[in-house]
Order: sequence, then structure tokens, then C-alpha cells
Amino acid sequence: MHIIYVSSLCTKGTFNSLFATSSIIPGQQAQKYHRLIAEGFVKNGIKVTTISAIPITLKNCTKRYIKIANEKSAGVQYNYLPLLNLRFLKNIVVAIESFFRTLKLCMRSKECIVVCDVLNVSVTTGALFASKIIKRNSIGIMTDIPALIANNPKGFIVKFNNYIIAHFSGYVFLTVQMNDMINRKNKPYIVIEGQVDINMQEVENHLEDKYPNKVCLYAGMIQKKYGIKTLVEAFILADIENAELHIYGSGDYEDELKNICKYNTNIKFFGVVPNDEVVEAELKATLLINPRPTNEEFAKYSFPSKNMEYMVSGTPVLTTKLPGMPSEYNEYVYLIDDEYIYGIANKLKTILEETHINLHKRGLHAKQFVINEKNNIIQSQKILSIFD
Repeated sequence: MHIIYVSSLCTKGTFNSLFATSSIIPGQQAQKYHRLIAEGFVKNGIKVTTISAIPITLKNCTKRYIKIANEKSAGVQYNYLPLLNLRFLKNIVVAIESFFRTLKLCMRSKECIVVCDVLNVSVTTGALFASKIIKRNSIGIMTDIPALIANNPKGFIVKFNNYIIAHFSGYVFLTVQMNDMINRKNKPYIVIEGQVDINMQEVENHLEDKYPNKVCLYAGMIQKKYGIKTLVEAFILADIENAELHIYGSGDYEDELKNICKYNTNIKFFGVVPNDEVVEAELKATLLINPRPTNEEFAKYSFPSKNMEYMVSGTPVLTTKLPGMPSEYNEYVYLIDDEYIYGIANKLKTILEETHINLHKRGLHAKQFVINEKNNIIQSQKILSIFD
């Protein structure tokens, strides 16, 4: 079998070099998510070739033409499409290049499957069209619902994206609710809420390496709708001795957060940093937090990949009970029962009153669970079973 993996995926080295001097680093979690799946396929003995649209835009790069040499990493063959960084023309060129690259690869192998990140519309459009012409199976990976993340939910781009999504042979969804909304024709599918890097089993989380203070850490989108404002206010209200709140990411709450940090020295904002630095900080923290509200419409269709990264670090996790989170996770994480400021403040106090040893045991228990049950080798194997 040959997997043609269509997305914006780059090797770690290429991604870091592209944005080494940029103030805007795009989609690190998306990169990690798709890299883990691609490498998981390889570890299942599958040949993997990417067709990658470099994640460069006019916002993060001034160059008008970018071409990167193809490369191989962790068994994955990376094929990068040349990029014409001009408004409108960029997407057309990517779609055309993706079509011909996919067509060529599909013609070489009758047993290939085209796997696409459906949110990358231009590169997916070309690849999906090619797979239909050459009559190869295609799998759409849904990590979000287009209408719920678009500035204009009823606009042409969303409608076109939905049209493309409807034409895949099968799907990978994060939640069951996604299948209910998208898969109207009952095509083959599988629900995989995420995956963790199998290599993290070699990374140890030691109590003696922790920050000296009790550090609560949030890493992700600094958007009010994701509960970060509520978390910050709850942390201030809790007023826990020797506790700090460390925040990584960017978003619409950023300016207000910077101002809050001026008057609350135990709240520290680090902005956007490479994912490896975030993981290192997660290992040293006392508690990792995801306060994403459960009453928002998007919550039914999401399982944050950040939760998986949190759990595999071996540091205990505090999260809301998201509608799309399977109940099997409940015994491995701390749950926020009351999502308002006072409820979160009280929960923080209760958890941070526990001994360091008990907290550490809870974190390691969660790590063992996701390493054994949700690693990228196992999860990628499940995707391969879609057409069995």
C-alpha cells in the first residue's frame, strides 16, 4: 500500500527554518497532528509520500516565489509544491500542481490511498479530483468543521469546502458528532480523537525537574471563546500561594492579557514559541489546563490535540468535560465541573493542595494510558482499517 498524504506538512527542520525569523508561526498543532499520523503509517510498514503546500502566506513571508527541495524524514518522503505567494493566484497554482502530482503518483500504484487534510482547501481540491479520475480511494481528515472556524460561515469558501468534503470515499473524525453532521451518505469512517507520539515513552517526567513554584500552564489559542479569560480571572481569584500561571499562544485576548501581567507578576505570557519549547515547559509544570467551554456549539465537534500532548507529557491535566471526549479519559484527568470563575478557582485550590507525589502519580497514570492506547502507530493502523 502507498499513502499519498496531502496537506501543508513539512519536516520539523524545514518548518522551523521557514519561520525562524517570523513573528507569525502558523499551525504548529496542525503540523504535529499530521506528522504523527504520517509517521504512524510508516511504522505500520506503509510507504508514505506527501504532497505538501508550504504554509506560507503574505502575512508571514514577503517572498513571492518559494521552492523547497524534497526531502525524507522518519521514513516519510516529503514532496513540496512550488509556491507563488500572490493573492488568489497562489491557491489556483497549488490546486493545479496538487492535481498533477497526485495523478502521477496514483498512476504508479493501484494500491494507493489519497489522505487529505480537508481544511487545506486548495491542495486537497487538486488531489481529490485526481483520485476520482484515476479511481483511487480517498480519506478526508476532519479536525474542524469549516463553518465553525470561518469568518463568513455562509461564504463561498465554506460552501466549496463542504462540497469537496462530501466527495471523499471515507473519513477520519475527531468526534461522533462530526460524523452525524458530515457523513450524510454513511460512507466508511472512523472516530479518532487524536494521537500521541510513541517516542514520548522515552521522555521521562521527574519531580526533581519541576519548576520550584506550582506552575499552572495553558498552551493554545489565546481566544476568549476558548475560556482563557475565565481561567486567568479564576487564577487571580484563587490567590494560591507560590503558584504561577504560564500562558503560551496568540489570539484576541493577547493585548488584555499583557496588561494583566503587568499587575499580576505570577501570571506570565510567553507568546508563540516553537512546539518543542512548549513541550519542555509542560514537563516542568505542576498542572496543565484546558478550560475550553462545553456550552459552545464548536465543543461538540472538537477534541483538542493539546489535551493529548498534555497527557503524554506525564504532567497532570485539568480539563472541561467536552461532549466529544470519550468517558474512558475521565479517570486519567481532573475535570472542571463548574466552568464559571468561582468554580475553576475552587478547583485550582483543591488540586494544588494535593501533594507533589500524588499529582505526579496522576500525571504518569495518564501518560501510560495514552502511550498504550492512543499512540500514533495504533491510531494510524485504525485509519488503514477504514476500507477493510
